[in-house]
Amino acid sequence: MEWHQIENTVAVAETRNFTKAAKKKAVSQPALSRSIIKLEEELGTLLFIRGKKDIRLTPSGVVFVEKAKQILQLMKEAKEDVQEMASPDKGNVSIAFLPTFGPHVLPNLIAEYKQQFPNVSFGLSQGAGEVNMKKVQEGQADLCITAPPYDRPDIEWTIVREEQLYVTVPMQHSFAGFKNISFREAAAEPFISFKKGFGLRFMFDVMCEEMGLEPDITFEGEEVSTIAGFVAAGLGISVLPKKPEIAHEPLIFIEINDYRLIRKVAIGVKKQVPLSPAARQFKAFAEKYLQQNQGGHV
Repeated sequence: MEWHQIENTVAVAETRNFTKAAKKKAVSQPALSRSIIKLEEELGTLLFIRGKKDIRLTPSGVVFVEKAKQILQLMKEAKEDVQEMASPDKGNVSIAFLPTFGPHVLPNLIAEYKQQFPNVSFGLSQGAGEVNMKKVQEGQADLCITAPPYDRPDIEWTIVREEQLYVTVPMQHSFAGFKNISFREAAAEPFISFKKGFGLRFMFDVMCEEMGLEPDITFEGEEVSTIAGFVAAGLGISVLPKKPEIAHEPLIFIEINDYRLIRKVAIGVKKQVPLSPAARQFKAFAEKYLQQNQGGHV
């Protein structure tokens, strides 16, 4: 069974005339007739009752044409969907990102992007850095915006910004008047940290390992605002970036003077897996946007 046979059969059913159907399909009438006869032979039944003045569907023809119309409609929709996906100005882009980017960074980025490309839709998921990276590896996300860029052979990273991390204490803490501090000194305090799997916890653990320190972690969380709240309540200190979502908390951010602690934010995609036109265009836009907007307002 060939595609043109299905189209020709539906055309005859709709026009109830071989000549009109042939004109509609831009083929000769004999060629159209032969294609349908060949189809009937393949199916082992007649699809049409051919009268002198009229052509009618047989019961088998009614069933076949009904299904054929469904197939043609599905193919039409499939073609439209694929063409939409192939357009950089349409389609869907799936992004996995860190919770710290949720309140400001990603909403502002997408809002500005949709001003130029309003027909692009987004699928969003947030989680720890390793979780985001795994979604890209497994094809569940086109790209991830995360930190730090984990060393994986199947992920290609583009560094888009760097954020300094600080020892963060409540205003009433004895360190509050310090402009900078040794992490070795700070490590004697109880710490509030992210759970394992989060990028900030990964960086914290690497720093502690390299410095041979084992701070007492009294609380582990998943949201920067929650951790900041615990710090503000005097339940411990932490290592955090300055983020707009915690600006209202009574916190002091102190530079670390014996270890360079910089969080590198990166966009990751899977190597050797081509992005859709929409995802490729968004990635280029996001790289430029995040590199240019390094301030706290994003």
